[in-house]
Amino acid sequence: MFTLVHKSVEEASGDFYDELRRKVYITPKSYLDGINLYLTHLNDQKNEAKNNIFRLDNGCKKLKDTNSQIADL
Repeated sequence: MFTLVHKSVEEASGDFYDELRRKVYITPKSYLDGINLYLTHLNDQKNEAKNNIFRLDNGCKKLKDTNSQIADL
């Protein structure tokens, strides 16, 4: 996974140089910062998905409860 990230950064820096004629240097620190940023974003997305699943599950339970209450009436 990290090798793919590294290769995409190299390609993006090459594209940047082709367009603007400015070099971008990827240091080990900036590379690790990029990985940490990616992992943080991934963790945020996982948490958001878990929250959405919880909300959907809770909503379905409420609909079932309401349906059974209406059936009793």
